[in-house]
Amino acid sequence: MKYLKQLIVAGLVLAAPNASSAQGRGGPPGGLPGAFGAGPPGLGMGPPGMGVGRIGPPGPIGPPSIPGRPLVPPGLEVRSAVQSLERDLVGRPNDNRTVTAVITRDNLGTMIVRGEILAVSPNDQSLAIARRLNFTVARQDKLDELGITSVTLRAPAGMSETEALTALRQADPDGTYDYAHIYNPTGDSSIQPGPAFPSTATQGAGIRIGMVDGGIGKDHHALKDATISSRTFADGDNGPPTLHGTAIASLLIGKDRGFSGYLPGATLYAADVFGGAADGGSAENIARALNWLASNRIPVTNISLAGPPNALLAAAVKGFVGTGHVLVAPVGNDGPAASPNFPAAYPGVVAVTSVDANKHIQADANRGTAMFAAPGVNVQAAILPQGYANVTGTSYAAPTVTANFALKVSAPSASASKSALSELEQTAMPLSAAAQAVRYLPPPAGM
Repeated sequence: MKYLKQLIVAGLVLAAPNASSAQGRGGPPGGLPGAFGAGPPGLGMGPPGMGVGRIGPPGPIGPPSIPGRPLVPPGLEVRSAVQSLERDLVGRPNDNRTVTAVITRDNLGTMIVRGEILAVSPNDQSLAIARRLNFTVARQDKLDELGITSVTLRAPAGMSETEALTALRQADPDGTYDYAHIYNPTGDSSIQPGPAFPSTATQGAGIRIGMVDGGIGKDHHALKDATISSRTFADGDNGPPTLHGTAIASLLIGKDRGFSGYLPGATLYAADVFGGAADGGSAENIARALNWLASNRIPVTNISLAGPPNALLAAAVKGFVGTGHVLVAPVGNDGPAASPNFPAAYPGVVAVTSVDANKHIQADANRGTAMFAAPGVNVQAAILPQGYANVTGTSYAAPTVTANFALKVSAPSASASKSALSELEQTAMPLSAAAQAVRYLPPPAGM
């Protein structure tokens, strides 16, 4: 009861009854995705249309999903109810001063790392041009497995990020430069009452799966016996366990009394690209994570993150899938008319949207680039610190597709990946006569 009261208090402080229309306090609708709290004008915290604003009462309390284990009250936002007041869904700090010190927005309103520009595989001439413009090299990574180099340039004092990017592109038109974009989880929908999908697991022994996300609560009952090899790719070094990362990991490999992920017993290679850092989830962090997974020859990887197109991310994804690795990504929760999200929209990436138990596409799910649809509405997943809840979001649909591919692709191989895709496309069912391009793929054991 004490735990439940704490959840309700957190929900009353942070949850909005209609997340899609809430406003960040102190700012216009939206603001910095993935963070919460007050923000100055133009920097209200939360993704566009998802900032935390009007305070509403918690929804009715449903039955626990597992006897004796706590369940977040339906109607509360899972991120608000169970993540600490200090950190967001993927472990980034919620403190406005900390966030705005390192995060800003580009000319299109997209969240980027303050003062940094990414150069993709620059040659010596390009770096010399950057230095003549008074840029300094902050970091340099040789991503050999992806066949690229990532260089982070620090802009001169007093130069905005837009001015910095324009200056580099004009001075070096043959170079490839972009903002240091930030990517966010796509599992931030509210918990809704209703039945969870049944556990339909197969055994994952001998299978290796990759995951690019936030930190994992390895002490959770569903994961305490799992084999997880993890590494952090953000300045936060050892990031905290996160709600989103824990939920995704549980769907992939979790196992507990009354609960099972899709491939319990599989080995998970988990790349934490947030690390508890305010600027976690950058294109640079993701590129480094993909290089690590490729170096470990992980055949199939789940990345339940989404954001804008980015030159470094595009090059990293191209190198990753071009060497026979399968990358599964959700299309996002921005609505059916929204612009495509990345990396899901890049060529070669397996894009996934979310459906409910009746195979109806999630109301706020993106549509355009989806290849497969999978259960992602009221799906049972692990929450922090313990327990389970029914969660909704395209993030939670991706693990179903990841598991299906992992059963068919045992090692990175372009031919094996192509064969698996063809086989799954043939066995999956079109959602409707009008939506032939999107095919429903059930959990592996349900096929």
